[in-house]
Amino acid sequence: MGAKDLLIHQTKLAFSEDPEMSLMISIQGLSTETAVKRLNDRIWTIEEIVFHVAFWKIEYCRQGFGKWDHPVRSCLGDFNQTVEFLLTAQAHLMECLQSCSEETLSLPISTRCHGESAAHFFSIMAIHDVSHATQIRTIQRMLGLRRDFYPIEKTFEF
Repeated sequence: MGAKDLLIHQTKLAFSEDPEMSLMISIQGLSTETAVKRLNDRIWTIEEIVFHVAFWKIEYCRQGFGKWDHPVRSCLGDFNQTVEFLLTAQAHLMECLQSCSEETLSLPISTRCHGESAAHFFSIMAIHDVSHATQIRTIQRMLGLRRDFYPIEKTFEF
């Protein structure tokens, strides 16, 4: 498996194909009411996290690949539209990744951050998805919506 195929695989896992850690799995079935619930004034809502992830996929792809020429408007307040924006951003990210050759993946891209190489950028975007998916699942636990936590003692034999 080449670097490009590996990045495509990891990007898909992080976004939607890992049943425990992917971003889309973390928001699957969420109601708008839950998505906009604010735990406190220092923590983003789930909807704000989803918008943040989508926005930076678009913005960094615009900076690094110059392929986005549409204005980005906030869709906060309509969770379904925010999720649609995330799906659009992911499709655009995948188009940018597909447009790279094995050779161009090793070249720097012009982004404000994460542009050491195109490969580095795409790996950071996958990490970004998983990181925010974890944040979303933690918020759900704090709201009492996820009960899949188990004590560490049940995981390992001591």
